[in-house]
Amino acid sequence: MDVINFKIEEPGEKTIEKPKIEFDKEDLANEFTKDFYRIDYLFDLKINSRKRKEDISAIIPTYNRCPFDKNSENYKYNPLSVCINALLLQRSSIKEIVVVDDASTDNTKGVIEELAKEAYSTKGIQIKCFHNEERKGSSVSRNIGAKNATGKYLFFLDDDCVPTPHLSFIAMIVIKKLKKADKNFAALVLPVYGRASYPKVAPPISELTKSFLKQGNKGARFNSIPLEYLTAKDRFLNKNLKIFKPIQVFQLCGHFIIDRSKYLDVGGFPDFATWPNKSGEEPEFACRLIENAYTIYYLPENKASSFHGYFGAKAGNFDGYDWLSAITNGKLSLVEYSEICENGVMSGNRVSVEDYCYCKIIAGFCIIYKRNIKEAINWARASYEEFVAENKKTWYPVYTKGQSFSREKREEIWHKAINDGLILLFNTEQKKLFKLEGFIQSLRAKGRLEEEAQKHILGNTIKKILKKLMS
Repeated sequence: MDVINFKIEEPGEKTIEKPKIEFDKEDLANEFTKDFYRIDYLFDLKINSRKRKEDISAIIPTYNRCPFDKNSENYKYNPLSVCINALLLQRSSIKEIVVVDDASTDNTKGVIEELAKEAYSTKGIQIKCFHNEERKGSSVSRNIGAKNATGKYLFFLDDDCVPTPHLSFIAMIVIKKLKKADKNFAALVLPVYGRASYPKVAPPISELTKSFLKQGNKGARFNSIPLEYLTAKDRFLNKNLKIFKPIQVFQLCGHFIIDRSKYLDVGGFPDFATWPNKSGEEPEFACRLIENAYTIYYLPENKASSFHGYFGAKAGNFDGYDWLSAITNGKLSLVEYSEICENGVMSGNRVSVEDYCYCKIIAGFCIIYKRNIKEAINWARASYEEFVAENKKTWYPVYTKGQSFSREKREEIWHKAINDGLILLFNTEQKKLFKLEGFIQSLRAKGRLEEEAQKHILGNTIKKILKKLMS
């Protein structure tokens, strides 16, 4: 079998089509027995990363992810608490943690206050908290967090994610390499595994590098390792630390690190709240980056990943190595946390299955329509075929376990989403036209005032000249 040579491509460099590789589930299972996939692999190398402090601000939007009070035996497993504690366990410490509480009604405030005192006294890390008086959604909350962050880089993650201990250390090694190779580099997407410590899928690179506009409802699988990486010898960016090479992609998930200046340059996440949950905010933001000539990369590296709890979702038990138990000497466990998440209450951005499907349709249609009407029509047609006609399971969230709707109900959801999308787009265009008309009118008014002023100045000048001539 041919060996594939991977490299970080210089801007404008042509890509070469890679040969197709076959790899079955047994081969995949055997691959992940190799030591360099282990989350704690770098501990064995005795790397002294504790003295390093990365210029990273972690941004966490949260809503009702602290259901357990102090009297509960599960208090330490409040999802937000586990997430923050994992950030405090980073071997290469981060600068600060910024939490934006989206009008929570549970124990969030008390949990954050307690963790803030502990974080500053033991780690010297500040936890900032901002509270929304009413729910604004994760997109707006992320923008609030970013505007109040001071780090050069922003690390966005969900409030039920658990980052691995060398995530910041590895990510910054890769980011520094990328900045040298690509002056337009903006964001590094990091893998996030649903109740697992390793990737369970290995799609070809071509599936990871498609743009959102051409993908239909399918987002890039940022819980995977590229199929080609399983056989290529030249797959490491850093051979000593066995860190994989990043891949240029054209989408984002909610788990990435970005240069703060470039985040602000494109205006951050969309502030409009047009659908019930966050569906669409990452693709919209990715489009903004790409339209401004910035680049996005995906790092398929276990050692720089996060466990995703899916709190309140019926997503199954934990699979893999309980690295959290190992590094905390059993104080926290991914196995126990998974059980708590499985039996948790629906909270955060999680919505009903009907709302979820509606969100995917309206968000996808609106995002694409703004950029390419023809592709939006193609996308609407494809979504109808897949969701309404074929009832494909890819349209349902991971926690539904076979749940679906009747054909009549799917028709209703699809038509409502498309109709609402068209109305939203029309209203948006109308507002733009009103703003443009107002701007033109202001220019005209300004022009008239300047014309009158020039006439006045000219008149006075003529009067002075005549006065001199007559004296």
